[in-house]
Amino acid sequence: MKRFFGWLCLLLAITLPAHGQAAFPSRPVTIVVPFPAGGALDIVARAVAEEMRKSLGQAVIVENRPGAGGTLGSAAVARAAPDGHTLLLGSIATHAIAAGLYRNLPYDPVRDFAPITQLTSAPLMVASSAKVPATNLGELVALAKAQPGKLNFASTGNGTAVHLAGELFKAAAGIDVVHVPYRGGSEATTALMTGEVSFMVVNIQLVLPQVRAGAVRALAVTGASRPQALPAVPTLREAGLPNVEITTWFGLFAPAATPAEVVSRLQRDATAALKTLSDRFAAQGDDVVGSTPEQFAAFVRSEHTKWVKVVRDTGIRLD
Repeated sequence: MKRFFGWLCLLLAITLPAHGQAAFPSRPVTIVVPFPAGGALDIVARAVAEEMRKSLGQAVIVENRPGAGGTLGSAAVARAAPDGHTLLLGSIATHAIAAGLYRNLPYDPVRDFAPITQLTSAPLMVASSAKVPATNLGELVALAKAQPGKLNFASTGNGTAVHLAGELFKAAAGIDVVHVPYRGGSEATTALMTGEVSFMVVNIQLVLPQVRAGAVRALAVTGASRPQALPAVPTLREAGLPNVEITTWFGLFAPAATPAEVVSRLQRDATAALKTLSDRFAAQGDDVVGSTPEQFAAFVRSEHTKWVKVVRDTGIRLD
């Protein structure tokens, strides 16, 4: 009998979660998108959430918490319980650019998060309204130089990657144009399409339908090579601006101190989702990545170091 109870206790120790905790996930998982609905992060988040729901066996809810260039929602996740049920869809804006823009950032992009996996990587697109008389990048730059201070460019908000990309393009081209920030990608794209703004350095998936419909012109992409979705659109280097190269990225983060086994489970489910979504994402201009937590952590540290310097060199500050 003693031997029987000994084996029973051993079996329970193996099969029951440590410290009496329920197995993960024990309730719905929330992915916080720190930007408004309808933007590039939101599009990726909702596709990934739907696929992860199938493998996690729990609802995966996308919650938009916009504000301050993505830093408000990011800070909320940094303070959340480290149990894997609250995640962040972070980006180059929240984990690389923000530290250079804000003196009092309410979180540390490296120390306050457990990286899970990089989801996607993509260049941005220099796109002009079809109402602007410029059919290529050279013509847009010439038009801006002929009318200093008259043309304007949209962004998805102060402090976003789209904002910084526009400023870097402006400096590299040597043009005097006015920045017009909007509350997210949906508003900015509408302004571009209607001609309210002259151009935008924008996430490809936000304007690809308008490009194909002829309402927006694709002038160049900011990456090292042409994306699969836009093989006829030149890179900035090919168009005569060799000193500007920007590749944006999105990735999943949990709060720091989230158990390693939970991070591993989330990484497996997220990368499985990416395999299903690969063709869909490529068609909208995104390359899927699916890195390990260790690879993603190293990547974030590298991007943080790189872009803090770039931002500070531009002199742009938001507080």
